[in-house]
Formats: sequence, C-alpha cells, structure tokens
Amino acid sequence: MAGRVRERVRAVNATRRPEDSILLRAAVLGAVLTGVGAAGAEGAISPLRTAVFLIVLPCAYWFSYQRRAADNWYVKLALALGAVLAIVAFFSQLGRVQTLDEIRFPLAEIFLWIQVLHSFDLPERKDLHFSLGSSLALMGVAGSLAQTMSYAPFLVVYFVLALFALHLANVSEAKEGTACTLRPEPGAPRPNRWSQLARTGAGIAAVGMILYLLTPQSTGVRTLALPFSLGNGAGIAAGESLFNPGFESGAPGSRSSGTAFYGFNDSLDLRVRGELSDEIVMRVRSSAPAMLRGMIFDQYDGVTWSQPSEDPVPLDGTPPYIYPVDQRSLGPRAAVTQTFYIESEQPNAIFSAAYPDRIFFEGGVAVDALGGLRTGGTLSEGTVYSVVASRGAATPAQLQKLGVPEAPETMSRYLEVPSSVSKRVKSLARRITSSAENNYDKVKAIEDYMARNYRYSIDSPVPPEGRDAVDHFLFDTDVGFCEQFASATTIMLRSLGIPARFVAGYTPGTRNPFTGYYEVRNSDAHTWVEVYFPAYGWYEFDPTFAVPPAQVETSSSLPLARLLEAAQTKLGGFSLGEPRALDIAALGVALVAAWGAAVLWRRRRLRGPRRPPPGEPGGPVEAAWRELENALRETGEGRAPPETARELLFRLGSSGTAADAFDEERYGGRTDPARAREAVLELERLTRDKTTTSRS
Repeated sequence: MAGRVRERVRAVNATRRPEDSILLRAAVLGAVLTGVGAAGAEGAISPLRTAVFLIVLPCAYWFSYQRRAADNWYVKLALALGAVLAIVAFFSQLGRVQTLDEIRFPLAEIFLWIQVLHSFDLPERKDLHFSLGSSLALMGVAGSLAQTMSYAPFLVVYFVLALFALHLANVSEAKEGTACTLRPEPGAPRPNRWSQLARTGAGIAAVGMILYLLTPQSTGVRTLALPFSLGNGAGIAAGESLFNPGFESGAPGSRSSGTAFYGFNDSLDLRVRGELSDEIVMRVRSSAPAMLRGMIFDQYDGVTWSQPSEDPVPLDGTPPYIYPVDQRSLGPRAAVTQTFYIESEQPNAIFSAAYPDRIFFEGGVAVDALGGLRTGGTLSEGTVYSVVASRGAATPAQLQKLGVPEAPETMSRYLEVPSSVSKRVKSLARRITSSAENNYDKVKAIEDYMARNYRYSIDSPVPPEGRDAVDHFLFDTDVGFCEQFASATTIMLRSLGIPARFVAGYTPGTRNPFTGYYEVRNSDAHTWVEVYFPAYGWYEFDPTFAVPPAQVETSSSLPLARLLEAAQTKLGGFSLGEPRALDIAALGVALVAAWGAAVLWRRRRLRGPRRPPPGEPGGPVEAAWRELENALRETGEGRAPPETARELLFRLGSSGTAADAFDEERYGGRTDPARAREAVLELERLTRDKTTTSRS
C-alpha cells in the first residue's frame, strides 16, 4: 500500500518536459532578484535578509537546473514542509500587527520565503512562470512602500527582464512545437527578433502609461491604516519648550544657516535673514493639500513674535491622542487625513493641518496655550506619525454674513498692539478697509493691498535699531518676505479690532504624481495669518501666497488632469478652471489620442498583408492559388477588394480544406503535407473548370 502511494506521488510530480534554456532561467532569476532588491530597498525586508536572499536564490536556481530531469520527490517533500513553516510564521507575524498598514510586511516576507523554497525545484517552464508571477507581487509590495523615484530604476529593470523572459519562454515553446507562431511570407524580409521585442515592450509601456494617466488615484490614506513610529524606536514624554536643532538664536540682522527655518522656536525675530535650502525634510501622504501648521505666536514687541510662557499640558491616554475640544474648529469642517515621514531632523513639534482631531504618535504629546502640539524630543529622521485633522470649511458668503461682530473677551490676547506700532499703521489699515462692510472683506482688502503694493524678496532691508519692523516694512522698504507680509497683516487686523495671530509652518509642498506623496522641502517653510470668526473659529489667510479654500477640491485624482494642471501653472497664460474641468479636458485628450490610434490602425489594416514579390513561387498551395486567381481575372470573376481568400473559395463551392491549407501555409509558414496535396488538387480542379469555361 505504502509503495503504491509513493509511486502515485512520484507519478503526479514527475517532470514531463524539462526546461533546458539557460538564458530563460537567467532572465527569470534576474527579474526575481530585482523584485527582492526593490523590496529590500523600500524597507519591506531587513538589509540582512535581503543580502541572504540575493545569495541563496542564484544557488537555488543552479541546483534546480542541475536536477531538472530528476525525480526530486524528496526535494518536493522538504519544500512542502518549509512552506508550511513559512505559513505558520506568517500567521504568527500577523498576530503582532498593530495597524492594517503593517500587513504588507508579513506578506512580503511570506512571498520571499515561497519564492526561495520554490526556486530549488524549477524543472519545467510553468515553474519559471510561477516564479515570475511571484516576483511581480514583490514589486507590488515595494511599489506600495515607495516614497521616492528611487523605485523607478527597479521597475524599468524588472520590466525589461520580465519581457525578455516571456519572449524566451515563447521561443522555447515554439521550438517544442507547442506554440502557434506567425512566420513571414515567402520572399518577405525576416523580421529582426530584437526589434520585434523592442516594439512589443514600447507598446506595453505606452498602454501602461495611458492606463496610469486615466486611472483615478487615491488622494490619501485610510483612517483604519495610520502608521506611526519613532525614528529612534523609543517612547518619549512631552516637552516644555521648543527646540530647533538647525538654528541657534543670533544677533539682530544675523543670517540663517539655511538648514532650518529660524521661526521654528519659542520666538521669531523679524530681523533675521537668510535663504533656505531645497532639501526634502518630510514626505506627506495627505487626502488634500493643506498648510502644515507648527507654531502659533500671539505676542509682538515691535521686532519679535513670541509664545506664552505657560507650560504645555500633556494629552492623556495612548495613541491616538485626542485634541482638546476647546481648541477645535467650529462650524462646518473638511476632514484631512495625513501621514508624515520625516526625512531630516525637525523641531519637537507636531506639524499638521489646522485643528488636529486625532494624533497617532509614539510618545508623549502636549498642547500649548495656543493649540500648538509639542513632543519630548526632536523629530528624528525616520519618524512616522499620522494626524486626522479638520479645516474650517465655511464659505466666504457665510463669513461675510457675520458682519463686524465684537470680539469675545477670550480673544483679547489676539487684539494686543504694542506701543511701538505707529499711528500711521493704524490709519493705513482703516483707509484700506474703509469700503469693506464685514470682517471677511476687510481681511481680503488688506491681502489685495499687500499684493498690489509690496514686492517679495528674502533680502529685504533690516529695520534699524529702535524701529518697529511692521512700520519699517510698510512705509520705508516696500519689500519683504512672508514674515513681513504676515506680521503687517496681523497687526493691521488687530488695530481694526479683528482677532488675528501669526503662524509658522510649511506650505503643502509639491505632490509627486508617481508616488502620491507631497514632498515638503526646507524652502517650503512659511508664515501666514489666522483670523478668528465667531461661531466658525480660526481661518487661514496668506497675504504672501493664496491659501486654497478647504471646501474646494484643489486637485484631480486623474494623473493626466494633474499634468494638465501643472502645464497650466507653468505656462500661466490660460486656465482650465476647477478639477471637474480638468477631468473633462484630460478625458478629451485621451479620446483624441484613442481616435488617432484607431485611424492609424485602420489604415495599416486596409493595406493588407504584404504580398510576396513578383516571381516568387511561395509554397505549393500559394502557387496553385495564384493560378486560380489568374484564371478568375480572365473570366471577370476576380476577387473583390474586401473579399478574403476563404470567402472566395466558399463562393466557388470549395470545401474548407483548401482554405485551411492556404491560411496555414501563408500565415503559419507550414501545413500538413497530406492536406497541402489535397488542397493543390482542389485548386487545380477549380482552375481547370474556369479555364474551360473561358475557352468555351
């Protein structure tokens, strides 16, 4: 009994057609190694395991090639046991998963183990196909983790190797006679294999790019899969004071080193100058573009903005931390879900869209008196945290209906104007807003005035000793940068009785259309103004650059539409309007391209297959066919332009044998000898009948 079972197992697992192509195996191995390398480079597996897999896989392929014709039943048994252990380890890892986002890592690891185990037994072509398919899953996992374009070289190399492997597999099948291949007509130039492969690859790449451009992409992350971890891997308590690792306070008029924004501190000196580098400091996965608020300032002394001296209050509980209710936005809100990946050390502050509702951060988090979030240590490289925030989404019409309300007593700190501010600053504010009937229009009037009358420059003059920085900017220099624009707007609004505060953080950054991440650079550090509206809360206004309204979708989910949007921004001479118009324009471009491709394909098809050169006999069936065509032309019964050879033969009463043999010889390059002889006899009979009819 045991012997029969063993023989049955051997029979089922016996190798029927060993794959002998070394080149095919090398191409598949190259694709698999590329998938492993991509997974390792994107952090799906550890560097040590990546190195081990890259060493073991070539050895496994060599062993499999040497044993390709052997029974290998004991190898299969060992591999089956290894696969069971890998699955047990996979479920064990799932038990330690904290968020849905982390499931990708156990999946990547089990795919790798199955890949390695399977590589020891690759006797047939179908086994190589399985390995190639598994490597595609590895590339998918790596792509889901990719945050930069460093993934692109892996993708290109994998595409070339996978395409080459599929081509070699087809060649191998053709040599065995198990694949249908098209051969050139007799006398036609033999196509170059490499040019065919290149055209096929270019066609696949073009179709893939078109599908990518027309496929809507997710604009953010799921709230059920929000990752968070510390770069140093240890929990920390919330801190009391802000610390900026890239900038130290200096003398008035000092210059920033360019490695960090000097405003990310407890105070911001308007006399500091300096240009910031373009280094990427963080990548953000966000459901919508939003200003990334970090520090809030309320006290102005003529040259410096500062924060209250009260100690921050730690948030209770464990992640996700809940933002205090009294600090949240009022009225209608728009949700924004964000995940931050820190690339360069940042201050001990949580950057996010205004009004963070839930904070996923590994370590203590505290909130200061103005609503800013602080941590116990700087955000080191590799730190990941997530925030579910909400921005005020009231429309301009809703804010205008408020009129000119009296500011609540709780807003008194945001109405303070120091004695250093001259009367002419206050007089200018009244003159600019004299025709405005509500606070919202007053804010927009000041924004418009700033845009029309002042220039942006990071090298603006430093105010002399004893001069108020706002007065110096408004009346002496007419040039400044975001700190001057935001400071002047805040002080003028306060002089009008409108609560306003000075905010520092980052702009949304630039969205990478291939990775989906917003790339925030050091030079994206910025300051703007927040204005309080009763019953609605704080709203962002940027006198330097426009802030996108929270209630408007500012970017399409179609990559092609975003490319059109980028072109619109670069050219600056036309506007396609809102995202819906961009989507329509993108679909229009796609339809025009599809129509052009269809026209070219139809023209190519109407040309028909290339005929063999005059005098070229071709095969015996084709020779007999040409004799029949000549006879038909003499009788006036020649083939009509749209009529195929098969249709003509059926019209003449021929059986299907002649048509089948003709198609096989012309388009397949070969036919069965017996069928060819039968077809030639039938075609010769038809030719004699037409010749006899013509003579009579």
